[in-house]
Amino acid sequence: MDLQKILDITAKFTEEAPTNYLSRVTMSDEELQNIPGNMKMTAEQMNKHITDEYIGLRFFDAPVVAIGRADDPGYEVLKRPEVVGEHFMLPTEWLPEAKTVISIYLPNTLEVIQSNNKDKVQPSWEWLFGRVDGQNHMLATGELVKKALIEEGYKAVVPVTDPRYLMRVAPMQDVPIPVWSSNWSERHVAYVAGLGTFGRHTNFISKLGCCGRIISVVTDWEAEPTPKDYEGVFDYCADCGACFAACPAQALSGNGKEKSKCSLFLRENCAQYAPRYGCGKCQTSMPCATKSMQKK
Repeated sequence: MDLQKILDITAKFTEEAPTNYLSRVTMSDEELQNIPGNMKMTAEQMNKHITDEYIGLRFFDAPVVAIGRADDPGYEVLKRPEVVGEHFMLPTEWLPEAKTVISIYLPNTLEVIQSNNKDKVQPSWEWLFGRVDGQNHMLATGELVKKALIEEGYKAVVPVTDPRYLMRVAPMQDVPIPVWSSNWSERHVAYVAGLGTFGRHTNFISKLGCCGRIISVVTDWEAEPTPKDYEGVFDYCADCGACFAACPAQALSGNGKEKSKCSLFLRENCAQYAPRYGCGKCQTSMPCATKSMQKK
């Protein structure tokens, strides 16, 4: 296994896999429920808003990948309460033999990104499809890399598809971790692995920008880490403040994100799009939408 192979197989998969293109769902409800980490929607719900004009929409372009050490001291920092929290599981808690964490950023296509700039409040259907339906391609990409590693004799775990993965997105959820949190934060893991930094909007910014999704694989394959070209948490952010004004929920400021405001806005504004949801206004029209604003 080497980095180039990972880049090659994920790029080919992004180009060819049906999961990266919008289509009407033909799976049974039972099959949908068995997809690890999916949105638990029925086929009828998923097909509800898919019209002919959106069929074939491509969600992601070829990804960028970073390789980090599983024993990077940055992971211990994530256990601090002001970062993720004690509930964050270290790479070796997912896989005791872990030596490497592979972090994969899948950038949204320009079609998906630009569609979401037509209205300052309402999300575009392209953005919603990319956010929700594109989830299955993101998960499949992680499983693809995991399978490739296992075929070469290594052990591998995709934390977000593992039964131990926990995520709590609302106060009323009965999940034993703090609200608006998870026990494996892809954004924070990507930062530690060398994939990029955060922006003031709290989104992750890779070299290909902040409009995309992240998935990671923990493995006992020992690899050369990706050199980090940043030191600070916000080194890929221009500190321009454009995201503050763009947020329709007024949840962003120099003090960070008021998650309760963001959550309330999503619940109220996206009721008409259910079961899909999303916003992305602090991502798609930003200078950092498709590139980092790395400080020199």
